[in-house]
Amino acid sequence: MYQHQYWIELQTLKAHVLYLELYQLSSEGWERRINIFLAVMSSASIGGWAIWKQWSFVWGLLIAVSQVASVVYKYLPFKSRIKPISKAALELSALADAAEKVWFDVAGGHLTERQIHEKRFAVRKAKNRIMRANFGGVVLPENKRLMNKAEQQMRTYFINVFPELN
Repeated sequence: MYQHQYWIELQTLKAHVLYLELYQLSSEGWERRINIFLAVMSSASIGGWAIWKQWSFVWGLLIAVSQVASVVYKYLPFKSRIKPISKAALELSALADAAEKVWFDVAGGHLTERQIHEKRFAVRKAKNRIMRANFGGVVLPENKRLMNKAEQQMRTYFINVFPELN
């Protein structure tokens, strides 16, 4: 029972690491797309106006959208999340590696149930400390698509690393 609980904790931790990595990539992607859009619109607005006189309404609309986007962009959370997500993912990845190393003793029956239980809660406590240190009271909105992808990557990882358990 305690081995199984540790195994579940290890899988959950690995899934969270992968989720944060995917979330970071997604946030960076959104930030990059918005910045490219704003750069293209600001650079091309003057030249485009002269070239696209017959499409002046469309071009004016695009310029207006880019102006609104540049104002709203300051309030979008993508950029502010990247640094804490990156730091938390790195720290959780190191924790996952350490927890996976302990799995050898857990799976091999080298630890008592109490020791396994204590090690599992030590992992959980360290995970909570890392999340609090990096996010404080900020809650990261759940992205089900990314979570499903992270869980699939986690399953693939453990199937490849521990084929005897699957």
